Amino acid sequence: MLTSLEMPKLSEDNPLLQYYPPLVRKALSYERQAVTPMHPIYQENKLTLWKTNSPETSKKVPLLLIPALINRHYILDLSEKNSLCKALSEAGYEVYLVDWGTATEEDRWMTFADLFTGPMRRIVRKVTRDAGGRKPVLFGYCLGGIISNIYTSIFPQDVAGLIALTAPVDFSQTGIMGLWTQQKYLDPYQLVDAIGNVPPDLVQNGFTSLRPAQAVRKWQNAWEKQDNDDLLDSFFILEEWVNDNIPFPGGTWQDYIHWLYQDNRLFKDELWIGKHHALLKNVTCPVLNIVADNDHIAPPEACLPLNDKVGSEDVTAAHMPGGHVGIIASSRLFGKLVTLVVEWLDGRPSLLA
Repeated sequence: MLTSLEMPKLSEDNPLLQYYPPLVRKALSYERQAVTPMHPIYQENKLTLWKTNSPETSKKVPLLLIPALINRHYILDLSEKNSLCKALSEAGYEVYLVDWGTATEEDRWMTFADLFTGPMRRIVRKVTRDAGGRKPVLFGYCLGGIISNIYTSIFPQDVAGLIALTAPVDFSQTGIMGLWTQQKYLDPYQLVDAIGNVPPDLVQNGFTSLRPAQAVRKWQNAWEKQDNDDLLDSFFILEEWVNDNIPFPGGTWQDYIHWLYQDNRLFKDELWIGKHHALLKNVTCPVLNIVADNDHIAPPEACLPLNDKVGSEDVTAAHMPGGHVGIIASSRLFGKLVTLVVEWLDGRPSLLA
C-alpha cells in the first residue's frame, strides 16, 4: 500500500502535488503530528514512559496505558479526535503511556518472563512514585492487555484496577490466528534461532492475510471518497500507524507463542513467570473487560473468560461494535469507548485517592 512503500515525501506547498488526485497528494505529503503534550519521566534502553502534561496532579487514580509490543504507542494518542491520552487527561486523570521503542539485535534475548520482572515492574513502580504513592490502573490494549492481565496476576499488590481492551485469555478461541500458530505448523524457537527478532513485515503480513481483501477495499473506499478532506485525514492517520510496525524481540515472541497460543497456559492456570505463578484468580482489584464484537484477532469468546477466571468481586464485561482496531480508531465508536471507561472509573469509590 502507498503508505508502506518508501515514497519520497513532498511538502504540502510543492507545486508537483497539483498534478495528482487528492488521495495520491495526501500519500505523498502526509506527516504525522504529535497530539497530546507529554514529557518523559523514565527511560531505559529503548523504552520511554511518557506522562501527559495536564493535569499535573489529580485526586483521581493514575492511569497507565500499555500498548502492544509490536505496534507504535501512538495508537493510544492517534489524533485530536481519537486520543485516549487526551480524552482521559481532559477527564481529570494523570495519564502515563508506555512507548516500548524499537527492538534491535541486543533485545533478541529478552524473554517473556523478563518483560514482567524487569521493565514492567520498574514502570509500575515509577508511576506509583510519581503519583505520590498511589497505585495505577493498568489499561492495556491488545497484547498490552494480555501483559496487563498477567502482570496483575503476579503482582496484584501493585495494581489498583485493570482495564483489558481486546485481550485474549483463552487462546484456543483465537480463530485463524490460533490455527496458524499450532505446533504442527510453527516452531517459534526454530524461527527465532534462524532470524533473531521477528521482523515487522512478517507480523504485519500475518495480520493482513487474515482478511486479505480488506486491504484492497479500504483503499478503494478512500479513492471513491477522496474529495472528503476529513475522511482522507482519518484514513492516513490510521494507515500510517497500521504500517508503522516494529520488530518483536525474538526471545519474548517465542515464549509468547509457545506458552499462550500453543499451550494456553494462562487459561489453564499453568503459566509461570520466573518464580511467579500467573493465576488470574489472584486478580482481586476492579476489572473492566472490553471486547469488540467483530474482532477477528481477539474474538469475544477468547477475551470474555477473563470475567470468570479473576478473583475480583467487581468485574464488568462490556461489548462494543467494531473490530480490533476500529474499537479504538473509529470516530463513530471512540466517544462511546471514552464514556464507558470514564464512567466505570468514576463509579468506583475504591479507585478514588
